[in-house]
Amino acid sequence: MTTITLNGKTLEVADDLTVLDAAKLAGIDIPTLCHHPSLGAYGACRVCVVEASGPGLRTGLNASCTMPVSNGMVVNTENAAVQQARKLVFELLLGHSPDSTELQEIAARYGVTESRFGKGSQQDKCVRCGLCVRACREKIGVAAISFAERGQHRLVTTEFGDESSLCIGCGSCATVCPTAMVRVHDHDGQREILRGEHVVARFALLNCTECSVPVVNAKFLDNRMEGLSEAYSEVLCPECKRLRAATAAGNFPDIWS
Repeated sequence: MTTITLNGKTLEVADDLTVLDAAKLAGIDIPTLCHHPSLGAYGACRVCVVEASGPGLRTGLNASCTMPVSNGMVVNTENAAVQQARKLVFELLLGHSPDSTELQEIAARYGVTESRFGKGSQQDKCVRCGLCVRACREKIGVAAISFAERGQHRLVTTEFGDESSLCIGCGSCATVCPTAMVRVHDHDGQREILRGEHVVARFALLNCTECSVPVVNAKFLDNRMEGLSEAYSEVLCPECKRLRAATAAGNFPDIWS
């Protein structure tokens, strides 16, 4: 166990935690945009900054989502320096994405309702947190979307800005997007993965042969059916595929009879 002082309170926490993890366990709210518990630490948005000091540490502001706890560490999550830093970050983000409702709500909690740093696109709700890019790459193993350009021109896009030839239509990018900039639109037998008004990819929808839930086309099914016998190559939704695979392996009661 590791002993830290968090906002004046001494705590014992597990050695492998980050400062953000420790704060959550202590019931202390630290705002985040680029953090997701299913993905690795990233530290891109900087809204989770805290002030940390202690043995072997230089006192200063650090991203709590990437900073591991250490014995004797002293952390302050709400002092004047932290508050000022967060307000500046929120102003910068709002200057780029002023129309993001989710960003507006988080920033308002810190007294930031407008930005001194110009106006970005009213339609661009993206805060460049990278969650969609990382989910696609780390969890799905596809990398259908990625960052392009630098600085204020940085954006999330597909290869050459065209509809992606790699996307499998799973919708993981939309699931983790904190501002609804990336979304899934199912309509008229078709699925579209959208970033704003840009179509990332589109697929024909088929119905699961077991439960009739609409699922994406064979390109997605082929990726997820790998390793199963041809006897189970029907169109199955993810849940029915899991049940079918478990039944075939003898690890689940046969509900298909």
